[in-house]
Amino acid sequence: MSQHDVTDGQDDCTKVLKQVYQFLDNELDTASGDAIREHLAACEPCLDRFDVEQAVKALVHRCCGNDRAPDALRAKIMLQITTVRTTTIIS
Repeated sequence: MSQHDVTDGQDDCTKVLKQVYQFLDNELDTASGDAIREHLAACEPCLDRFDVEQAVKALVHRCCGNDRAPDALRAKIMLQITTVRTTTIIS
């Protein structure tokens, strides 16, 4: 295996792990999701990391899934979303 192949593999792993929560939340387009599934099927270290992240997400959901964010926090988040949307549209 050449150094180029190793570097490409590490780049692929970095990309997959950056998108792992989007993947878990079904927030990726079909092609991106398929690419991540394919990578996880072939890369045991990434699959192990994915399994850990999936377990953490399930634990948080089980422990905090019915909790509602405080109204002040919800208002701050909605204001931030509106600000980002407005800035993006204007830009």
